[in-house]
Amino acid sequence: MAGGDLAASNSEQGYYVPRNYVGSKVAPYLGQWMLMLLAWPIGALTHWMMADSAQLPWLTPGLAVMGAVLAGVAWKAGGTRSPITQTHAAVTVLIGTGWMVACAITAPWSNPLFGLWLYGGAGLAISWNIRRAMRGGGDGDSSGGLFEKVKLAGVRTKAIEVAPNKVTAALALPAGEIAVEDVQGAANKLAGALRLHKGAVRISGDPDDLSQATMTIVPNDVLRHPQAWPGPSAPGGSIVEPLVPGLYEDNEPVQLWLPGDKKTARQLTHVQVNGMNGSGKSHGAKIAWTEIATRRDVVLIVLDPSKGEQTVGFLGDNVHTVTGHKECAQFITRVPAVITEQASQLGKWGFDQWVPQAYDEHDLPFIVLWIEEASRVLEDAATLTTIAEEARSAGISVVLSQQKSSFRRMSTDIRSQLGAGWCFGVNEAADAGFCLSDEVMEAGAAPERWKNRRAGAFYLEAPGIEEDRMVMPARTFATTDADMSAAISDCRDVRAALWPRTAELLGLPTRPAGATAAPAGIRKNFTPLHSLEGMPDITDEEASTPLALPSDPESDLDGDMDTELPDDIGMDLPTGRPPRRVARDRLRRIVEKLVADGSQEITVRDLPDPETTFGRGRSWVSGELAALVRDGVLDEVGTDGKATVYRPARDHAA
Repeated sequence: MAGGDLAASNSEQGYYVPRNYVGSKVAPYLGQWMLMLLAWPIGALTHWMMADSAQLPWLTPGLAVMGAVLAGVAWKAGGTRSPITQTHAAVTVLIGTGWMVACAITAPWSNPLFGLWLYGGAGLAISWNIRRAMRGGGDGDSSGGLFEKVKLAGVRTKAIEVAPNKVTAALALPAGEIAVEDVQGAANKLAGALRLHKGAVRISGDPDDLSQATMTIVPNDVLRHPQAWPGPSAPGGSIVEPLVPGLYEDNEPVQLWLPGDKKTARQLTHVQVNGMNGSGKSHGAKIAWTEIATRRDVVLIVLDPSKGEQTVGFLGDNVHTVTGHKECAQFITRVPAVITEQASQLGKWGFDQWVPQAYDEHDLPFIVLWIEEASRVLEDAATLTTIAEEARSAGISVVLSQQKSSFRRMSTDIRSQLGAGWCFGVNEAADAGFCLSDEVMEAGAAPERWKNRRAGAFYLEAPGIEEDRMVMPARTFATTDADMSAAISDCRDVRAALWPRTAELLGLPTRPAGATAAPAGIRKNFTPLHSLEGMPDITDEEASTPLALPSDPESDLDGDMDTELPDDIGMDLPTGRPPRRVARDRLRRIVEKLVADGSQEITVRDLPDPETTFGRGRSWVSGELAALVRDGVLDEVGTDGKATVYRPARDHAA
């Protein structure tokens, strides 16, 4: 059912809708007048057939009984409508049949019948026109009948917006008579009246005016098949940019923000993820992990006390992972000390919450602590409560994922600290109630209708998301572990390291083994200092053993102490990987020089080899070019089929 079908339902009301504007406004009011005009010739035919009949004394009572029966049928048929509509229809039938009885006795072209037909019929037609105008706001709106069908007479539509596979209608509710919750409760009945699938109609209220609401109709279920994953949404970017795990049903990207933002008054949030076995919860987590692991100023730590490598295996050694029930339980006990240390340090630097400057200036990254099968870790409720209550001040976002967050599995103290709910298919509505708010569920969110039959379908309720999107279903992208692992590996040069003190308190290396790998061109020339972490210590015996040298090294060289040495051959000695700030300044100077030299279009191909110039890979350069766009130095103008094309911003043009 396309968006225009709401208006097209006028055909069910028994009239034709012309294509021109004036005709479309007048047509809904003509039906009653056509019936009034038709009543006179029918009355004349009745008089011609019955007036002189010997059976007239029997015919007129029969017509009267027929009128009463038809009036009863009209009353019964109008049972789903408002009482006034029910009464109006029955009275109209009685008047019409009464007119026929009168015509059987008296000619309709004589008075008073002619006057009764002319003025009485016109008055009856006008009464129906008035009802239609009042119901539709004077615009010929036919949706009033739709609401009468579900016993919500008085609700009327105002502005209607039609988009591909989506109709949005503003609703006006009779103040004090019908509440938004009443309309929300009838959403599935409205879908049935429109012959649509369950969940096709959603109602959201106006927080500023309870007499106003918005009805959203999505006729076609576009989430039946997941869309292909386009890759990480912001490789090399900051964690302040939202994670994008999938698409809403209107093909808009789902956005999940974790850090806080003072400009929008958005608080750093913890997240709970719920979904029954087979609902696609783990796949959604993997996409989110990939999003996080491709950012430059965040460290992801994944705890999985149950499944072990089955879930986290694709991460390889690129991300900190802790597996095993005992290991995860011990790790959790170390987190409160980290919270105290990082919060104290942020305060000394003048930050009341984590911001990107904490990493850019002091190398303190944002931390996402993601706990799979959280019910097995929640046994230590006191520690988890402390973490949930205090971690935000230290720049740590906690994600708790489990099948159901019932009261036996999660305390209300912990649940009250989780500002975001990511709910996949569940077995029943009560299960979703542990993850989503009552307001979102009353507005139409119903993950129980999927159960585990539509893996990856979900609702997301989180800070920064518009209210109408919280009740809009979405689905995760379709991708493979291999593709996500490759994307994570491509960004190994941009990932942050744990702050040294944090790593010490957690008992982790500052970088996982996979994150320490330098680009190929650098790796063969030197070993980064941080890659020595985790290497076995050299024993005293090994250290005291002299290296075995050739007995006659370079015996083919001739000369003695008086031999003149050759001039310096200018050999390039290997140098270390430059610090991030140095590499960033170096890139900016190169870009500014290209602009000063008159370059109108710049791609990564116009830059020197990133591995030798910046000690980083191409993905890092792409991320930094995107940062220059955000800083107003460059403008992104599209792609040339192989790479993104940038142009100098006007304020920075030569």
